[in-house]
Amino acid sequence: MDQRLSAISDLGKIWVTEAHVLSMYSMVEHGPKIQSHATGLELAMLSGTNSIQFQDHIGLQTELAEETIATAGMEALVVEGLEHIKMLYTFRSVGRAVPVVNNLSIENKYKLDLETFQVLTPQIEKIKRFMEFQERCIAMLLQSMQDLAIKQVRGNNTDRHYNAITKLMDLLQKLDNLKDIKASLTTDFSRYNRVLQVLRMDLPNGDSLAREKHKLQLFLSNFKYSNSLILNNLRDALKRIPNHELVLIDILQQNVEFIENGRYVLLDEKYRLVRSLPRLMLLIDGDLGDSVKSVNVFKDRRISLTPLQSIFRAYPVVPECGDMSMTMLIILQRSPHWDASMEISWGGNADRRIVAHYSLPSQWSRIKLQHQEYMPYLAQTLTEVATYLFKKDTATAKYAAFVSKMVFDGFKLLQSWTCAVLESYHWKLTHPCAAAIITKLDKQSDHPYELAIRYNYSPRELGVLVDIISMIKSLTSMLTQAEAHVAPYIRLHIHHKIQQFSAGGLVPPLHRAHKRKRAIINPLLKLRRLVSDWPKNIEPITDYIYYSRQDGRVEPTHTARVVGPTFTQLRLLRTMVRAMYDPRNQLRVQFFSKKDLEKEDLQLMDYFYCESLCFQYLLNYTGTLTSNSDLGDLWYREFYLELSGEVQFAIELSLAWILAEHVITDQHKSMPLVENILYTLDTYNDAAHRSISVLSQRFLYDEIEAEVNLIFDQIVFLVSDHVYSYYTKMVGLRHVDAPHHERLHPTLKCADVPAAQRYHVPISQRNTHVLGRIIDLNFLIAHHVNGKFYDDLDYCAKKLEASDLSQVLDYQKAIRVVRETHELLDEHLELDPFVKIITTVDEAVGPTAFAGRALMHILACLVTDVFPNYSYNGFTRRFVISSLADIPRRRHPNPSYDHSTFCAPPKHVCENATKLHRSFIGMVHIEAIICTLGVVGIPLLTKSLLQFVKEQLENTLTYLYAIIKGFPPWNYNMMYGPTTCFRHLEAVLQNFVHAGVDLRPEVFQAFKEVGNTICFIMDLSNVLDWLSLRGQLCALRFTTFKFPTKTTLNSTLDSTQQFYASLGQLSCGALAHLGELTKSLQTAHILESHIFDLNATRNFYHIWSLLSLSFGLSGHEENHNLVSDDEQFGHGFFVAGAVLIHFLGQVELFYACDFSSQLSRIKALEVSSPLQITQGAFSTVQFVKTKSNHAKVYNMFFSLLRVHAIETTHDHDLHFLPPTSHDLLCGVSNVHIRPTPTT
Repeated sequence: MDQRLSAISDLGKIWVTEAHVLSMYSMVEHGPKIQSHATGLELAMLSGTNSIQFQDHIGLQTELAEETIATAGMEALVVEGLEHIKMLYTFRSVGRAVPVVNNLSIENKYKLDLETFQVLTPQIEKIKRFMEFQERCIAMLLQSMQDLAIKQVRGNNTDRHYNAITKLMDLLQKLDNLKDIKASLTTDFSRYNRVLQVLRMDLPNGDSLAREKHKLQLFLSNFKYSNSLILNNLRDALKRIPNHELVLIDILQQNVEFIENGRYVLLDEKYRLVRSLPRLMLLIDGDLGDSVKSVNVFKDRRISLTPLQSIFRAYPVVPECGDMSMTMLIILQRSPHWDASMEISWGGNADRRIVAHYSLPSQWSRIKLQHQEYMPYLAQTLTEVATYLFKKDTATAKYAAFVSKMVFDGFKLLQSWTCAVLESYHWKLTHPCAAAIITKLDKQSDHPYELAIRYNYSPRELGVLVDIISMIKSLTSMLTQAEAHVAPYIRLHIHHKIQQFSAGGLVPPLHRAHKRKRAIINPLLKLRRLVSDWPKNIEPITDYIYYSRQDGRVEPTHTARVVGPTFTQLRLLRTMVRAMYDPRNQLRVQFFSKKDLEKEDLQLMDYFYCESLCFQYLLNYTGTLTSNSDLGDLWYREFYLELSGEVQFAIELSLAWILAEHVITDQHKSMPLVENILYTLDTYNDAAHRSISVLSQRFLYDEIEAEVNLIFDQIVFLVSDHVYSYYTKMVGLRHVDAPHHERLHPTLKCADVPAAQRYHVPISQRNTHVLGRIIDLNFLIAHHVNGKFYDDLDYCAKKLEASDLSQVLDYQKAIRVVRETHELLDEHLELDPFVKIITTVDEAVGPTAFAGRALMHILACLVTDVFPNYSYNGFTRRFVISSLADIPRRRHPNPSYDHSTFCAPPKHVCENATKLHRSFIGMVHIEAIICTLGVVGIPLLTKSLLQFVKEQLENTLTYLYAIIKGFPPWNYNMMYGPTTCFRHLEAVLQNFVHAGVDLRPEVFQAFKEVGNTICFIMDLSNVLDWLSLRGQLCALRFTTFKFPTKTTLNSTLDSTQQFYASLGQLSCGALAHLGELTKSLQTAHILESHIFDLNATRNFYHIWSLLSLSFGLSGHEENHNLVSDDEQFGHGFFVAGAVLIHFLGQVELFYACDFSSQLSRIKALEVSSPLQITQGAFSTVQFVKTKSNHAKVYNMFFSLLRVHAIETTHDHDLHFLPPTSHDLLCGVSNVHIRPTPTT
């Protein structure tokens, strides 16, 4: 046993240690808080109602015992009546769900009727209890009115009694209206009536049920009063009580006073007072037939109409219950003495001021200013309260008064702002959208709720509503979190104020009453003893006796306590104080005379009565906050569901969804609302809280939960979409050239930089409370945004695959935009690494992956499009498409959303800018290819291109050597002159023409593709070198750099030269590979002979001379519409020949024995002749000019090859010796051959 205890003790120590370690970790979220405070368990420090119905008044000796009992009975009925309001408001017809089947046998029909009766019985029991309850309420009101109307009892009338009557009448009014609008009641009762008639004889209590059914039928469908049966029955019953109108007039005047002086804090209190006015006037107004006793409420002198009319004009529409609204004038028009001419004076036509009162945009500036002024003071006060140590002393009591006033001001602001929201909402419900507006919007709708909600709010009104909701919820959140800190100050303040009044403020009137031997001393002493907290629980009996007027104000000494009065104490205290200073109350007339209470005493009591109004609300801190910030009415639509006969509306008609959608989709520069998205969702939390805690209806919570499940997915999608769109647009506009952007900016709105939106606020939320669940919004948004990156890159790849190579610039720029967008969003969201995303989309990694999609497409474009169809220009280093090329392209894929990669606005701007680079392939495109493929893809691309060159050469040279055997020997003798040489050339070419041999489609095209490939590789190498050099220069300023001395400068230059010499390894390696390939081709096709016959055509330089000679002659034909060889094949043809001749070591031979050069030299050495030969298809002048241009191209490329190509070793070196005769017209010189290495 001892061992078990010791083990448990050790385990407890371990738990304590571990818990202490856990306490060291902070679980506080660092992101901004944009949602109202939510807790898993709600705790209220004081209930808003008295659960014991003021039974503790027995221990408090006052003259208000009878009134307290009557008030407690009426408030108990009010609490019970709230259950009936919940039942009626959420009543759904069961009879509609019960099937009606006619083709049944008697036995089956009886069984169906019996089951229907069992199903409908609970519904009818609810209606029966409701009917009995309203009868008890009317009886209680009649009894109270009868007691109050008696003279000797009427002297004790108090505001509390009147408030209880107002509450009960307002309750009956709500029940009456709900009974009238709920057609489900009569539907279920009609079905129950039919079933009961069938089963009456078989039921044991059938007769009693029939009698109850008859009574219910009169209650639901009364032939005398089809509407407002309860209030009409009450009015008829009140007529039998003499002087009842006097009591009702007093109640009416008190309610008007409370409204004018703002003596209410809760929303329901305000609207209850306003709703009571037309009902009280209807009850006061007499019938027209009885002219002697009838009271005309509109002409009675005891009723001041001016304040009533101002209230009616200010509040023509008042919220009643959920989405039910009450129109004040409609109730007043039921009065017997109502005249239609009085409609304007009672608010019949709403003027601009009234419309502005119900318009949120007109009140937005005021609410915003109040919020901006109050929130800093509240934050500062809460910081002080949380920082300083609380002490129970007089100094703290003074500060507690400041804290209490600050909190109560917050309650009043919440009440004012929430009233503005609800009043505007109910104004929209009672003033639906006009048909003209629907027509202007090209919409068709006759749905009442859709006209009242969906089309009745402008975008500005929705934005203002969202902003006001965020102000309400943000203030509520701050006050809720501060409750634990401010609660001691509030209770200390309330206790201190009550003791100051009871133990100090009442001393002067007690002194006068004792001195003058007045009987009023007993009520004053009872008032004093009701709430006083004496030191050591001993009441001082001589303090007021020895008081002197010269002592002035009495500062009582009492113990500072953090405790407030009970609910009964506070209510009795305020009732007795008001009864003493109110001149209309007879209690003051009975006990006091004008000499007993002086003006200062009356002012003190009036001040305390007004000041103590906040005590019950401060003590009920949680209840007050919940009531004043509840916006659940914005979701509830039970009245309109009953009106339209539908089970539930579509989500597009939900105001909460409309607000959330507006926050995301309609962003305005003057009103950024994106951070208010979660405050808007708190509307669902309020509605769910009401469904469970107030209405106690699970099916309502299920409907709310179903809508939230649907709407939250939509919100996450919309937030993700707009967040991605915003950052993509912002990054995309950065990549628009500044001059181009400036030119487009005046005329193109899409060129504007997007306004700053605080999207980082909602996407940083990790603990979002929705319907009691904690949701990681950051994770959900990251998941959606991550998918958008995959979709965007896949779209870029598909678009590239459907385009030519010139659009690689668009692809590379789009990839850069996506990468920078990923970098920005990665600061807020947990995204996949960009390398992983682009590698996955490019399909470059996998067990069967050879190369990525981008590499394969670029390679395919080069081999099948650029090299065959483009002509290379060595001077501009560009590939230009030939006019003969006509290549079908695939259609570009459609993006899955408008802002794919660039976002729609900057996309068009960037496309316009990149159109300048789509007619050619140049260095900018090669740089984009390098950036796209990276260091891994370039070697693979080069290897594939070299393999392509090898295949082309193998196929072409075999064909070329086969047809070149038909060429006759060429005579170099210059004695024939240019005319003979040209004729000989024409004869040679004519032989090929007659033989049907055309070198252009096969040989020229093949060598063009080979040359284009080699030029592309060389340009690729040059760009790589330049990019590497640029990187080194950019990094130079970030490295440690010292100015070199003369001794170290040479070594530095040498090392730099060696470093940059290695940067051209790509072109050098490719040319070396071509050199090896050339050797193999030489072995296969060139005869091994050490003596070259210059007249023969079997050597490659001879072959290439013939090809070069025939190149370009097609441009001199008579048909000038054909494309010239230079335009069709470009410089790629010359590059291919130059590379092969260079690696075969025949450069000098080519220079010496080139046919075109020989003809040019013959022409140059000929004595100038005025006769220009133009015969057949040739023009000597044009020919010489063309071949001289070709010679320049050869010289340029041979020079480049000498620089870039590595040294090659040949087994022979040709040396040309001077001719034996100086006659230039002699034959061919001898050639001696000896092995020697050359370059």
